[in-house]
Parts: sequence; structure tokens; C-alpha cells
Amino acid sequence: MIDYLLSLPGYFYTSLGIMAGIAIVLSYVGYKVSKLNPGSTPNRGLTLFISFVKMFNDMVKGYVGKNWKVLSPLVLTLAIYVFVSNVSGMFALDAPTKYTSITFSLSIFAFLIIQITGIISSRWGHLLGLLKPFAPMLPLNLIGEVTPIISIALRLFGNIISGAVFLVLIYRFTGWLSIFIAPAFHLVFDVGFGLIQALVYVLLTVIFASSKIDEKDFL
Repeated sequence: MIDYLLSLPGYFYTSLGIMAGIAIVLSYVGYKVSKLNPGSTPNRGLTLFISFVKMFNDMVKGYVGKNWKVLSPLVLTLAIYVFVSNVSGMFALDAPTKYTSITFSLSIFAFLIIQITGIISSRWGHLLGLLKPFAPMLPLNLIGEVTPIISIALRLFGNIISGAVFLVLIYRFTGWLSIFIAPAFHLVFDVGFGLIQALVYVLLTVIFASSKIDEKDFL
């Protein structure tokens, strides 16, 4: 058992550490928010957090209607994990999202979010929709459900790994000058691209989920 754990790749432990860190921080922030009195004024950090969560909830609500309470916490957790994983390379960590095993695991999670949203909204009608317009279309409909999620995983992997490769080349060809040159590229590829890819991943997940929503849920 110990040999097996020692043989696991570094990015696996990085991923576990990121998930544990997110869980601890969000649990602490949630505890602080729960202790606020209705008439009290939260500090600046809590105010920013509450404002961000409200903005995110409003965005999700606009896409999925009354089912936002189920979807929003899952998607927000996904967004935070993807972003932190994308920027972890800045801290000399092995960014998990530059490995297909992680991005495809995330795509499975996104797929489950989409299907759960459809089931909550349409019940069994969501699953029966796979037989439309007639039963023999089931294999093609299943492919249509899975293909967009695979494309999201490959998009995330491709963008993060390309940035990592570019940074490796910067370090290799600039030598000691990299201490002056690399930070700007880290800012662009790790923070900039990391944020953009997290937003794209989440938006596509929400948009795919919105396609499973029954019209009555927007009334």
C-alpha cells in the first residue's frame, strides 16, 4: 500500500492539497458568514466574497432558472478548483490541469452536473429524451452528450500544457535572465490564461446544463 502511494505522480498530491485547501478556506469563510448578525457590517474580505457569490449565483440563475440552488455550488466549486490548479505552477507546483487524467476527471464531474440538472428539471423525461426522435438514435444521442464534455477537457489540457511548455522554453533559453523575464510570462500564462480557462470551463458547463432545463423552470 505504501509503495503504491509513493508511486503516485506528484500532480495527484498537488490536486489533493488544492482540494483540501479549498475545503478548509471555504469552510472557514462559511463559518464566518454564518456568524454575521443581520444588522452587522462584514469586513472588506467577507463583503467581497459575498458580492462575488451573489454575482455568480445571479449568472447561473439567468441560465438555469429556479434550479440554480443545486447547480451554483457545484459549478462554483469546480471554478475555484480549476483556477487554483491553473495558477499552482506559479508556486513551483506541478499544475494538475496540464494532465489529461485530471481534465478528464473534471469533465466527468461536469457531465454529472449537466445530467443531474436535466433529471432535476425534467425527471425521467430527460432520459427519455435520448430516444428522440426515435429509439435507434440512442447511440448518436449518447455520443452527442459526451463529445462536448470531452472537447472541454481537451481545451483545458491543451491551453495549460502549452503555457507550461512555453515557460519551460523561456527558462531554458534565457538562463539567469529568466528571473527578470519569466515573471511577466507567468502573469500572462498562469494567471491570465488560468482565469480565462476557468471562466470558459465553467460557462460551457453552465450553458450545456441550461440546455437540459425545462421551460417551466424559468417561469
